[in-house]
Amino acid sequence: MPRTLFDHLSPDTGPKRMLALDGGGVKGVLTLGMLKPLEDELRARAGGGAEFRLCDYYDLIGGTSTGAIIATGLALGLSVDELIELYMRLGPEVFGRTGGDGVFLQSRFESKKLRRALASVLTTKTLGSEDLKTGLAIHAKRIDTGSAWVVTNHPLGAFYDPNLPGIYPNKRYRLIDLVLASAAAPTFFDEIVIDIEFDEKRRPVQKGYFVDGAVSANNNPSMQMLMLALEPSYRFGWRSGADALMMTSFGTGSRRPQVDGRAFQGLPPGLRGVHALRAMVYDTQVQGVMMMQALSAPRKPWRINSEINDMGGRCITGAPVLDYQRIDVMLETKPKALRRGDPAPPMTALERMIGRELEAETLLALDLMDNGKKENLELLLEVGLAAGRGYIDATYPDPKFDLPEWSRG
Repeated sequence: MPRTLFDHLSPDTGPKRMLALDGGGVKGVLTLGMLKPLEDELRARAGGGAEFRLCDYYDLIGGTSTGAIIATGLALGLSVDELIELYMRLGPEVFGRTGGDGVFLQSRFESKKLRRALASVLTTKTLGSEDLKTGLAIHAKRIDTGSAWVVTNHPLGAFYDPNLPGIYPNKRYRLIDLVLASAAAPTFFDEIVIDIEFDEKRRPVQKGYFVDGAVSANNNPSMQMLMLALEPSYRFGWRSGADALMMTSFGTGSRRPQVDGRAFQGLPPGLRGVHALRAMVYDTQVQGVMMMQALSAPRKPWRINSEINDMGGRCITGAPVLDYQRIDVMLETKPKALRRGDPAPPMTALERMIGRELEAETLLALDLMDNGKKENLELLLEVGLAAGRGYIDATYPDPKFDLPEWSRG
């Protein structure tokens, strides 16, 4: 019998499992590729039934931007294959043609196209919908008040269904509005406006203006999700410890953003600001991984930098706070052109992983958040599948977090 939302959220129903999904535009296809081996492995442990979904296993699924789209789909009971099909259609439809310069005059893409692409999945469902089969956390940034928002479907949350005059309960927000708010990346999409407060005649008296959750520190939502689980104010009340709490954290492919210094100096201020924003998002993502690994003992720690390497065996809390694993892939590049007589560069780790060489331009394009070309999406999926198989097997996720009924099946 499938677990209920109460079973997932209650602190009294055994160990808890969290799935954290980063932002990254169309690179969400890469995330879905890495999620596919995870779903396959857990489905096999559950008995192999085609009806198994990741929402049956994970008690809280959260994400930012493209991660919020995937998280919401998974929490509604969609399979990874269904979401891959959605993204293969969404990529060309939404990112196929630019509508502005993305810096000075208007955003590059139209939010209405993304809304239309998601409407068939999210329809008019709300955060309080019974169609959500597990815990859901969506991360966004309210730019008019400077607040980083995380909204969840936990019924005990302070703003889920507050008895406060004029305050619109979180449970009534439409999922499509929340997801679009989380994905409203500056320069790519316009901000999303949501009615926040109403007068006694149900007329809106305050609006919230939202941009992508990456503009806060939550493009990698893992730290905020850990706080949801353990900080009493959020009302989850889950226990800490490597046997009581686990998190699987997925990236969208990692590459340190670099720019030639002289070229940077010659850019207009708006473009320099865009480069600085991308660098900030990368730094907060890496810092999130570093902190989560410092609180745990991952089976395969992710490399942070050349100074501290991967932090293997260095849990700063003594005993791990949780069982944590980061799953991602480095999107390495190689020189675009060689001088005559120069030896060919060795294959990158990514090329070795998929078993073939790629053009330098193809490798560069993999890290673009708006490259909705069919061939790029197919390559992202291929890379994700190969990367996911490097982490997922009979030993991860740790079988100690298997559902009790699986051993009886």
